[in-house]
This record gives sequence, structure tokens and C-alpha cells, in this order.
Amino acid sequence: MANLADGRFDRRAALDNAQRLVQQNKLSPAIEAYEQLTRQDPSDWASANTLGDLLVRAHRADQAIREYLRVAHYLTSTGFLARAGAIYKKVLRLDPTHVEALRETESLNIPRFVKPGDQAKRIGEAQVQVDPAPVAAAVDHPATPETPPAPTIAERDNKHDPTWSLDQPDPSPA
Repeated sequence: MANLADGRFDRRAALDNAQRLVQQNKLSPAIEAYEQLTRQDPSDWASANTLGDLLVRAHRADQAIREYLRVAHYLTSTGFLARAGAIYKKVLRLDPTHVEALRETESLNIPRFVKPGDQAKRIGEAQVQVDPAPVAAAVDHPATPETPPAPTIAERDNKHDPTWSLDQPDPSPA
């Protein structure tokens, strides 16, 4: 195994061995190696994520989902919400009806849309207020002496010199 002479776990050697096994496409030994890595360091979410990927390749989706959920819970608890959301999406690719993954994905998306200091506690409470008076006034009174009508496209095109050519400097405003 990946133990030092004094019996301590040699993480670097274990990780090198696990990666070598993956490159050789030896799934079962690679899964065992990554399981050992995650047992030794439960906070190693990168190895746990790789373990989940290997379990998927080995057609062990239930175990992969359990591993992904463990990783996602850890990432959420440490504040890596976007990464946790990506892991929950992996779970949903394996099981689109997974209730916990659906619930957590939904709850992780809410903070992305609410800015700090926003008064809305939930997205449903956010309100947009539109004053209908300017819209109604524009419909009832299309143009007044204070607000002349906007020029039409033809009027805007006539303002430019139609005889301009590539030999002349560009007449358009900078």
C-alpha cells in the first residue's frame, strides 16, 4: 500500500498509484485506491469527485450518487456553492428525479440572483413596480410641442450624404 516506513499513510504515493491505475483503465483497483484516499482524508473533495466519476464508469450509479452527495454537502458547508451546484447536476444526470439534488440545486441558485443588501428575502418577494402614467400619456398624446416625434428611418438616412465614397473620410460621427 501507500504507507511510509513508520506506518503513516503516504498520500502522494497513494494518489500517484490511483492516477496510474486510472490511466491504465483498471477501474476496480482505481476505485479501491480512491476509496482509500477518501477514507484517509474525507475533506479531499477532488479525490471523492474522481471516485464518483469512476463509479459511474463502472456502472455503479447508486454508489456514485452517494459519493457525489457527500462531496456536494462538504462543498456547500465550506462555501463553494457553485462547485456544489455542479456536483448536484452530476447527480441529476444520473437520476433526474433525485429529490435531495433537486431541492439543493434550487436552494443554491437563489443566492446567485439576490444581491447583498437586497430587501427581498425570497425571489418571490422581489417586486418590480411600473408607473403606467408615462406609457398611457405616450399612447394618448403621441407628440407634443415639447416632445417632437422621433425621426423616421428614412429621415435619418437622408441626413447622410448619399455621394460618399471610400476615397473620402468617414462622415459618420466617431
